[in-house]
Amino acid sequence: MLFTDDFGRIKRIVARKARGKSLPRYVYRWDRRTPEEIKRTGFQPWNDSGDVTVIEHVKNSFAAHRPNPGMNVKEHSQFVSTGSYGMLSTLDPVFAQQVLNTNLYKIDTSLGGMRASDFFDVNDVFDRARIHRPYRTQREWAKQKGIPQEAVVEVMSGSVFMSQYDFKKGAPNEDKLTGWNII
Repeated sequence: MLFTDDFGRIKRIVARKARGKSLPRYVYRWDRRTPEEIKRTGFQPWNDSGDVTVIEHVKNSFAAHRPNPGMNVKEHSQFVSTGSYGMLSTLDPVFAQQVLNTNLYKIDTSLGGMRASDFFDVNDVFDRARIHRPYRTQREWAKQKGIPQEAVVEVMSGSVFMSQYDFKKGAPNEDKLTGWNII
C-alpha cells in the first residue's frame, strides 16, 4: 500500500508541474457571516502572526514536536481556508451538512494586493510531505495573512447554490453558476 500511495503522490506532483498548475483567478469560501460583515472586514485569520504550518492548519491540530501536540490550532492559525471551483463540483460531506445555513463567497485573487505566494495548494503540500490528504475534494488553497474585503467580489446563499446543484453531476460549470450578488 505504501508503494501505491507514494506512486500516486509522485504522479500528482508531476502532473501539477507538467500542467503548470497555479493559483486560480477565483477561489471560494463557505462562511456563515453576513455579506455586510465580510464587506467591512474581509476574511481575517484568527492569529495574523501565527506560526502554524499548512498541515497543522488543515488537520486543526498541533504536530507532535510542538509543546501542546494535538491541541486545536484554530485560534493560533494565520491561514484562511478557500478552495478552487473544484470544491463545489463534488461537495465534501463535511460541508454538505451546513451548505443551506451559510453563504458562498467568490474571491478574486488578483485584487487587494494579494500575492500568489501567500496561497498554498493544500493537496500539493500534503503530497510533498507524503501525508494522506484528508480533504482532497475541497481543492483547498490556504491563504496566509487574510483576504482583504475588496477581493471578496460576490456572494450567494447556500440555498441558491443548492438549487443549481445536481447530485449526480455536481455543480454547473463555473461560468454557468448564477445567483451571485455583488458585495
